[in-house]
Amino acid sequence: MKDVFRTSVPVIGVLHLLPLPGAPRYSGASVSEIARQAVAESVDLAEGGVDGIIIENFRDNPFLKRVGPETIAAMTRVSVEISKAVSLPLGLCVLQSDGLGAIAIAKAVGAAFIRVPYFSETYVVDAGLMDSIAGSLQRFRVSLGCTAKVFADVHIKHGYPLAQRDIGASARDAIERCSADAVIVTGLRTGGETDLEDVKRVRKALPDANLIVGSGVSLENVGRYLEYVSGIILSTSLKREGRTENVVDPGRVSDFMKEIEKYRSRAISESGDEVKEERS
Repeated sequence: MKDVFRTSVPVIGVLHLLPLPGAPRYSGASVSEIARQAVAESVDLAEGGVDGIIIENFRDNPFLKRVGPETIAAMTRVSVEISKAVSLPLGLCVLQSDGLGAIAIAKAVGAAFIRVPYFSETYVVDAGLMDSIAGSLQRFRVSLGCTAKVFADVHIKHGYPLAQRDIGASARDAIERCSADAVIVTGLRTGGETDLEDVKRVRKALPDANLIVGSGVSLENVGRYLEYVSGIILSTSLKREGRTENVVDPGRVSDFMKEIEKYRSRAISESGDEVKEERS
């Protein structure tokens, strides 16, 4: 994770785009207007201190299994504008789970990573059955020469895996068999608190892997996850009034990052103390 974010336990803020052309909730706004809103929120996230941003077409629901060219075009245009406004590592998440589309955008805009909700195994979701795309995605990534890292969800929110396996086994396969660069553990819904026991099971199965907690983390509960995870993805708790549909709240971003900085400072101090003890 440090190779991408240059810090320990990076905090990645999620940028929810306004409904894009072609989506059921699209209101007729130009892509330029959508980009302006996205840039404003990305600046709020960056100035608040987050370590990376995921650009996501969250408001395009109900989702398709694969998006159309109009969505790829709009997300690429918006991502370019965001990349001009902030210097943070950017990621793409193209919903429902169009990892190939995310790779294409990442290659075009130089994004550092993508998030793939349904990467390995088969899931039942509101859009139907979602099959593994790991094999086709990794081949496509290589064929484009795309260096974006792949962050893969396991037992993702809003999805139910057909193979009722332990989450640790699913995470191990995502890393070891499907070559994900990190795995993400979430709660049952957007904004839903992630079960700490799920995080522990994945960490036990993958003691050295990159493990990200991906939903329901807040200023009040972040402390319980920090010793187990390599990174945090945040959305709802950074919005005004803590509501998913609202825009980013700069004050909430700043407050959360102050708490993270306290943890990082303690970790550095404790690491220094351990070195001193070893020397003595």
